[in-house]
Amino acid sequence: MKVLVTGAHGFIGSHLCDYLLAHDYEVKALVSPWGKLDNLKDSLEHKGLEVVRADIAEAETLKGICKACDAVVHAAARVADWGHWKTFEHVNVRGTEHLLAEALSSSVTRFVLVSSVAVHRYTGFRNADSTELPRDNWTNPYARSKIMAEDAVFAAGLEGVAIRPGLWPFGPRDPNFQRIVKNLKLGVLPLVGSGETVINTAYVGNLVAGLERALRAPLKQQAYVIADEGTPSWAEVFVYLAEVLGVPPPRLRLPPQLVVPLAHTVENVWQQFAPRTEPPLTRYRAELMLNDVHFSTKAAQADLGCAPEVSWQEGLTKTVAYL
Repeated sequence: MKVLVTGAHGFIGSHLCDYLLAHDYEVKALVSPWGKLDNLKDSLEHKGLEVVRADIAEAETLKGICKACDAVVHAAARVADWGHWKTFEHVNVRGTEHLLAEALSSSVTRFVLVSSVAVHRYTGFRNADSTELPRDNWTNPYARSKIMAEDAVFAAGLEGVAIRPGLWPFGPRDPNFQRIVKNLKLGVLPLVGSGETVINTAYVGNLVAGLERALRAPLKQQAYVIADEGTPSWAEVFVYLAEVLGVPPPRLRLPPQLVVPLAHTVENVWQQFAPRTEPPLTRYRAELMLNDVHFSTKAAQADLGCAPEVSWQEGLTKTVAYL
């Protein structure tokens, strides 16, 4: 099978390229015109890799991009919890539509979208079936764009599958993980309240194994959550990470009743005085730790056969060793 991987130079995309090549796939790696190839340095030595440059948001650059490909994994996206809707629409919605049009004009049969659990408002749930929860996070521009991208994939007429990584995907090459480590070392990584709310982590090794299964499993056109085993709390995750790093655990606590109003204020100030820069606190980040955000992975395990092989603890240890 030959697979087009978009966002191939990014965190998840580069790991997926490595994994597919190691499992005898041919890979066409779509890299943005400005993207660096540092994350693909191992894959570049593999004869099964072809690198192409294109901008998914510009349809004319994608002409013929799916030629001779059997499947697409669409990992390229504008990922941020802050920004203007037009940017997310241009990249995440229109970019997906452009890529679907190219897939339909070629030999592609299966289209796997890397989506997000952010399509749901984080109202508080444990072991939830994501297919039974409303995709109701329309006020967040990124989440809204992912809802619309999923709809486009399911309506396109291809074998469409959406994969939603657990709330915190992490692993080597992840710039967000590096920021968390930096803040832990500085002693400025906060918890909301006691940090007792629980999440799904998604170690990238488990995630890309699940994406590969989505390429060849019997089709059920739906969305799946792929995540690590367990229901760790934010406090458990960060305390364990601190132990691995050999630094003190988080001591900074933000009162739950104040964190969201504070985030609203910060966003409004930034919107007025520094609209082109990212605020230090957003409503999305403020709400992350307020409620449980934990999904069942039974459907992914049953339909895709992708039980995670690496525990979240081992994943953290591996990622710190990489750093």
